Amino acid sequence: MRRMLLTVMMVLMLFVPLRATDWSAVIKLVEKSLVWIEVGNQGACTGFVIDQARHYVMTAAHCAPGEHDILWVDRVPAKIISKDSKKDLLVVEVKDLDPARPALKLAVKNPVRGQEVMSAGYGFALERPFFRQAHIQDDALTIPEGGVGGPYISTDTPFVGGQSGGPVVDVEGNVVCIVQRGDGGTTGLGTGAEIIRLRMGRFFEK
Repeated sequence: MRRMLLTVMMVLMLFVPLRATDWSAVIKLVEKSLVWIEVGNQGACTGFVIDQARHYVMTAAHCAPGEHDILWVDRVPAKIISKDSKKDLLVVEVKDLDPARPALKLAVKNPVRGQEVMSAGYGFALERPFFRQAHIQDDALTIPEGGVGGPYISTDTPFVGGQSGGPVVDVEGNVVCIVQRGDGGTTGLGTGAEIIRLRMGRFFEK
């Protein structure tokens, strides 16, 4: 009898739809942390707060390619603190950073293949947050022709213009990689948490 009940329960479970991940709380957190970044007339990028006390924001280094670029974060001038062109990472200080913007935490390690994530940023350079769910395709992708930032974390949905420098987060709101480039098709590429921690971990809020 017990075996029959277990069998019935297992069969019923096959027909119960899986609950969709509730990203609402994470989206609210990330949206508050996002900042709009401009460099002269070169277009817009995205950044996110990594240490509120020290007024630090992270973005992609290619958002400020010149040695003497002046960055504007939410239309406030920012100072470059550390630039890692090899891994496409940039940390800037914004003295007048909005105190209401929370710092995002860095994930302990890279995401795994198949993991559900959320990319965020000012997609299409519009001044409103853009969020897109995705899954991790590869956790250590190397581009044959090389390229700044690799090895990459890749997602099954592409990143769009304006998202560069924005965070890709897990269901707890931790940053698993940073948006850096697309492959011109259906894939998004970014540097993962392990490399970010190794190269820029000292700038994150403790």
